[in-house]
Amino acid sequence: MNLSVIIVTYRSGGYIARCLAAVERAAKAVDAEVIVVDNNSPDDTVEVVQAAAPWARVVARQENGGFAEGCVAGAEVARGRHLVFVNPDAEVRPDAFAELLACAARHPRAGIVGGRCVTEAGDNDPRSWWGRPTPWSALCFATGLSTAFPGSSLFDPESPVTWTGERRVPIVTGALMLVDRRLWDEVGGFDTHIFMYGEDADLCLRARAAGYRPMVTDRAVFVHPGGLSSSSLNKLVLLFTGKVTVVRRHFPRGLRAAGVFLLLFGVWLRGTLSRRVSSPDADRQGRPTARGGDWAELWALRAKWSGGWDARGA
Repeated sequence: MNLSVIIVTYRSGGYIARCLAAVERAAKAVDAEVIVVDNNSPDDTVEVVQAAAPWARVVARQENGGFAEGCVAGAEVARGRHLVFVNPDAEVRPDAFAELLACAARHPRAGIVGGRCVTEAGDNDPRSWWGRPTPWSALCFATGLSTAFPGSSLFDPESPVTWTGERRVPIVTGALMLVDRRLWDEVGGFDTHIFMYGEDADLCLRARAAGYRPMVTDRAVFVHPGGLSSSSLNKLVLLFTGKVTVVRRHFPRGLRAAGVFLLLFGVWLRGTLSRRVSSPDADRQGRPTARGGDWAELWALRAKWSGGWDARGA
């Protein structure tokens, strides 16, 4: 079998049917199986999946161990030579899987291939890939340069830029990610210590260290309305827990503590300034941002996220 499509759900009953309908259309173009892993949803997600996709294999877990753990559970029963992870609130275009596989065939050392995220109106969404976190990007965040110059290749280097065709990228978003099974087995797949947020960056950076070169192709199109909500403090805490994890694992050893300090300082700065200046709900690229009050609350909750996922799982 060429492809195993893995979807991890949690409280996804309201939108998983749309995702599965799109996946079914895209799977017809390739030799694929579909595996839905539910992380012990308290709603009717499993029943909705079974009714909408009787052709899919459902793995109903008895605990919610997080997104990465759900993906690993799906990979354990998958038979495909490639794995493709799809967020339950994403909708892939009919040729998306075929285009991912075609790109992987053209670039065997890519190992990981992502697509092009678009809005529901069809406009390009920048969240298809991300730049590599570095001490410089952390400094730009700490000083506010990444907010003052959003999208700048110099002062906001982690943010993606618009592209066409195929290109190598540091980090492919986990919303739609094809992974060669050989790479998955070689580097160990998603790290289950990471509950959610940061698992895609961690995997891509480990793959790059092993000699692979992740890519994105603009031919594999998907809609993903999810992402960071400007009103969700909990998501901010999870997001920064992931950011700290990546810093602690992938910065040069002598700069890891400094990297965490820069993240903390950047949050403190935004929280302090937000008391004087109201923050917009989206930046100039249309990406949601935290509201001013959320930055202040995130700073107050720094003990929850400043140790990263490794500390929270200890």
